[in-house]
Amino acid sequence: MSSTFGGLNTAVRGLYAQQASLDTVGHNISNANTEGYSRQSVNLVTTNPENLYGMYGVNQKGSGVDIASVTRARDAFIDKQFWKESSTLGAGQMTVDYLSRIEGVFQEPSDTGVQTTLNSFWSSLQTLGTNASDDGMRTAVRQRGVELVDAVQHATQQLNDMITDSNTVVDIKVSKVNELSSQIYDLNRQIVKIETGGTDHANDLRDRRDVLVNQMSQLVSVTVNEDRSGAYSIQSAGVPLVSGAGFETLEARSMNDPDYGYEINKVYVKGGTNPLAFRGGEIQGLLDMRDNSTAAGDSKDGIKGYLEKLNTMSKFLLQEFNAVHKQGLGKDNSTGNNFFGDSATDYTAFTPAAGNGLQWISELKVNPSLFNTADGLSKIAAKTAINNLTIEQTNAAGSTASVTSTYTATTPLNYRVKITADASGAVTGVTSSLDGGLTWTAATGTPPSFVLAGSSGAVTIQIPTDSHNATGDEYSFSVSQGNAAGDNAVNLANRLKVDKSAILGNASLDTYYSAAIGTLGVDSQSAQKLTENQVTLISQITNWRESISGVSVDEEMTNMIRFQKGYAAAARIITTMDEMFDTLINKTGVVGR
Repeated sequence: MSSTFGGLNTAVRGLYAQQASLDTVGHNISNANTEGYSRQSVNLVTTNPENLYGMYGVNQKGSGVDIASVTRARDAFIDKQFWKESSTLGAGQMTVDYLSRIEGVFQEPSDTGVQTTLNSFWSSLQTLGTNASDDGMRTAVRQRGVELVDAVQHATQQLNDMITDSNTVVDIKVSKVNELSSQIYDLNRQIVKIETGGTDHANDLRDRRDVLVNQMSQLVSVTVNEDRSGAYSIQSAGVPLVSGAGFETLEARSMNDPDYGYEINKVYVKGGTNPLAFRGGEIQGLLDMRDNSTAAGDSKDGIKGYLEKLNTMSKFLLQEFNAVHKQGLGKDNSTGNNFFGDSATDYTAFTPAAGNGLQWISELKVNPSLFNTADGLSKIAAKTAINNLTIEQTNAAGSTASVTSTYTATTPLNYRVKITADASGAVTGVTSSLDGGLTWTAATGTPPSFVLAGSSGAVTIQIPTDSHNATGDEYSFSVSQGNAAGDNAVNLANRLKVDKSAILGNASLDTYYSAAIGTLGVDSQSAQKLTENQVTLISQITNWRESISGVSVDEEMTNMIRFQKGYAAAARIITTMDEMFDTLINKTGVVGR
């Protein structure tokens, strides 16, 4: 026979179980908006039954309910998928951010971008080609060149500033990873201590740990495994960042870029010798955007790639543009002058110092000698030849005249010359006209050389004896445009817009820059689309997570009513049993008193 008071114990257990369930409902509702909180539930089981011995054998009577555990609703598979995609999103968002900032550096299309200044420089050269003797046009060319140099140097400085900023951000994010690793390790220890024996569940501590892993997965790619004791083991870039035994400390070390010499930060395990290569997360996206270059085989250019493009453009201007300028002549007939760089440097043989490949950019400037107030403008090589005389003759079989003195003119002039000749073809006299044949003047000199009367610079011509010479033969001397000739200015303009260059990958400077900006725009749009898709995927995974772990207030209110009714029913049983015990104790055995 069972104990008289056994039923009371059964009802009390029911009260405790329903009370615990109500407390858990309250805990869930209180944390409905807590980040990373997982809905908890009380798992109830029946207690061991009592044996009742009867006529027909042993029977078992239930003895009530007990609390087996309080667990959280969580799906480890969805967690791991979330951490993987979160790392991808972190890298993508960093890529979008930095590509957008690079677009801001070049500001294309705009009135202040490099393309606009390049177009203005080209237009000034085209205009100079129409009248190269105009000092106003020469000044415009020089100043447009300064604007182009300033645009390139300003873009370079902004990109260098971005590299400096990225180094600072790397430091901050590495410190954040170390902080998260330390906190996760501490939670590992607490969870293991609580759960030793396998009967307790550190639900709230596990939630806090998962929130920290969420944050870490945004920074670096993570692989998470849980050991038998409940501790997380987290790996990234082949390094065990956290385990049950401890955690690794990362550090950002400063060094020089091997190609260009500017300062960069690489991530190492503290005391390690090789930099870490992450496969996702904000740190990996940041390092890629700082160091990537399509010239090195990367999928897209980062800051370094666009510095390389500016450097290549500078090399083209210093080498190939200068080469065309050096072949031309200035107003003072000087030649071999650089337009960009220094006067004395031969940039065709120039080699940047080791580890300073950006030296082409640092060398880029408009030649200081072009700013000399005495003759600077005159050194701009807008023409291809000194003032030449082109000679045509009416008697093709006669002697060929030649100019034997230097002729310099400031305006285009036309001369006509007639000869008299004896029977042997010797020239005995020359008359010349400077007005197209209206007025003829005898030339002076001793045959066969004559000085043309009235000519600027006293032009001396020579007409040797020839048996075909005849009295009346004419020679026309056409004077070139001289300093007004702008044929080399046109050549310089073509070097910018038309002529292809091996330095620029068999493209013109204009095409090379346009292609670079076009690629930047495409890469930026592509990164934005991929990131938007990743945000959508993360949102879906989060919804799956919430459908399992999230707190539904409506559902909890339903549970509250259910457990409240259960508690009330258990209490009613106790009340009923109390009445029974009152009858048993106070009213039984009083007959006959």
